[in-house]
Amino acid sequence: MSNVRPILSQQQRLEEASHWIAKLERKLTREEETRLKQWMSADAKNRSELLVLAELWDQMDALSQLSEVIPHSGHQSTRKRLAIAASVIVAVAVCAALLPENQRFENLTVETSVEVAYSGEARYETPVGDRSTVHLNDGSVVQLNTDTRLDVSMLPDQRLLTLRWGEVHIDVAHDPARPLRVVVGDRVIEAIGTKFNVRIDDSQQIELIVSEGQVSVGIKPGASSENMTDQAGLELIAENERIWLGEHRPRALEVLEPEEIEVRLSWRNGNLVFRGESLSTAVSEVGRYTNMEFIIQSEELKQLRVAGLFRAGDVEGFLRSLRTNFNIVDERIDGKTISLSQRVHSSESQTN
Repeated sequence: MSNVRPILSQQQRLEEASHWIAKLERKLTREEETRLKQWMSADAKNRSELLVLAELWDQMDALSQLSEVIPHSGHQSTRKRLAIAASVIVAVAVCAALLPENQRFENLTVETSVEVAYSGEARYETPVGDRSTVHLNDGSVVQLNTDTRLDVSMLPDQRLLTLRWGEVHIDVAHDPARPLRVVVGDRVIEAIGTKFNVRIDDSQQIELIVSEGQVSVGIKPGASSENMTDQAGLELIAENERIWLGEHRPRALEVLEPEEIEVRLSWRNGNLVFRGESLSTAVSEVGRYTNMEFIIQSEELKQLRVAGLFRAGDVEGFLRSLRTNFNIVDERIDGKTISLSQRVHSSESQTN
């Protein structure tokens, strides 16, 4: 039995719709707006798929932009659906705010925002399922993903950040006199004014993605000190490049398309986008945002390819999609463990 979904056109349409959702969140350029209109007009199913994703995953910005992109004439029913969806989203948000703290949704990510003084040291942590945005006083913006710890030292000659674990995206304010350095594991990443994403996984492998400008990567000096100017083996990583740093992964540079980078950084908006990853990979990523553990009951099922856009931490939404679209049965073994297995059709069970 093939692990690839049989209707490939539907999967491709879903992937393209997911791409557009990611782009809508960071606002469309005029050229992209024209391309989106062309894509929607090329097939009515394209527009339908995009609207379903926007409504299903509560994308207020996407809904707002879509209502502007879709013409008034001939699309009143579509605009009405957008308006209703937006109203429902607002109502849900208000109701959630009015609920007692212990009754609020526990499976969705929460984002906070804080400021950092010009000098001194600070530590920032996000628990599992939360995100945080740190605004440094130099103008740099640091976004922390789920389960992340970051130490910040704002010094006269440098801005030193130490990523203990987790994932961060950094929009570096330009300041040649005070380079921003990120220490992660045994590496030092240095930038003056750029945007990049750093993640360290449980096996201490480091993923670096540069979305704007370039950064240099070197080996941290043997002595633990605040002075990182003597780092060895400097290597430049340019815009739209990704590299894994560590013993257990190849060091070859990989060039990513801008759309691929948007998908990989969709966590900054509280989303997870899958475009044909294995169920094992998808479950591992979903698990980063929850304390639930997933057990996949067969090797074949682990390789099943899944696609879609999900809210980070929305375990029930993810499971519902697996049930509906991939014929997967989920069973809660206990309060923190979920078993995933392939549904057995009645004809198969009778045969056995």
